Amino acid sequence: MAYTANMAALLSGASQSQLRYWRQSHKGEAPLLVPEHGTRPHALYSYRDVLVLRMFARLRGEVSLQTIRRAVTWMEEHLTDGQDLSERTLLAVPEKKSIVYFSEDGEFLDVGKAPGQYGHQAVMRDLFRPFTNRRGDVVPDLTHPASGLLVDPEIRGGVPVVDGTRITYNLLAGLAQDGLTLAEIHKFYPGVSAEAVKGATELAGRVAYARAA
Repeated sequence: MAYTANMAALLSGASQSQLRYWRQSHKGEAPLLVPEHGTRPHALYSYRDVLVLRMFARLRGEVSLQTIRRAVTWMEEHLTDGQDLSERTLLAVPEKKSIVYFSEDGEFLDVGKAPGQYGHQAVMRDLFRPFTNRRGDVVPDLTHPASGLLVDPEIRGGVPVVDGTRITYNLLAGLAQDGLTLAEIHKFYPGVSAEAVKGATELAGRVAYARAA
């Protein structure tokens, strides 16, 4: 299962306009990221795409888009270990106007301002934890985007589900929005908590807002 653009925007912290811009060519430059599942008739993103977009959104809050493009281009041309971009760890170094890449071996290379040179050692950030993007929006934790919910690429293709189940957030939110009480929802899904119902409803609202933004 793939993520729609609005869900990808919510989970990554990128805006809809950024997603559109990043998947297009500009002045002879290749797109920054083309959705793995294509763009026709609608853009559909994979879980790996969301990880990369989330990384871009965090970096964009501290360095220029051109620096990000330069880093991505250099890594694609010089790092031949077979890793996907979603498996790499990048950290912005605002005071240097650059980006540092951390390898699995603990090496740290400047891949932005002076690609290939050893960068300044810094503490590795957790890509999954919540952060505030450059628009001031709080981007949710990627694994637990709302109370009682879980994102796992091995479950329902990564669509948020009630933790410990395969019940998708939108199914649960739909029942709540149709006016069903918690007791009535329990008749269908006994293991669903009030916390999960609240989290699913909140997430559905945020997804709808991401679609309109």
